[in-house]
Amino acid sequence: MALTSQDPQTTALIEQTISAFDSGIQTTTPTDGLSLIDQWLELLDQNGNDETDEIADVLEDLKAELEESKQNGGSPEPSVVQAYLEDLIDITQSVMESPEASAQQTELQRLVSTLESLNQQVSK
Repeated sequence: MALTSQDPQTTALIEQTISAFDSGIQTTTPTDGLSLIDQWLELLDQNGNDETDEIADVLEDLKAELEESKQNGGSPEPSVVQAYLEDLIDITQSVMESPEASAQQTELQRLVSTLESLNQQVSK
């Protein structure tokens, strides 16, 4: 599975996601966010299972929200983005706690921390 094995592609995408949001959400464009979501969806589509299907569903919904606000020239509704981020945090923590995820424990914890930081930034 994509998130639980020491797959170099997964590790690289986790690192890319963390670095994209490392300096704050304000430095990330909607296009950057959409590009990252597309990369995650592709990875999960190729390597996913039932648990990661939940992540893909949330990412699809978040992508639709970002695309809609991009087309309208506005920003997405913070409370909606927060709800998606909270779902992603919960599901990722669930995946992280599975025995199969031990190889990716550190990376997944960093990803959860990044998502939590994003969630706090969106709420401001």
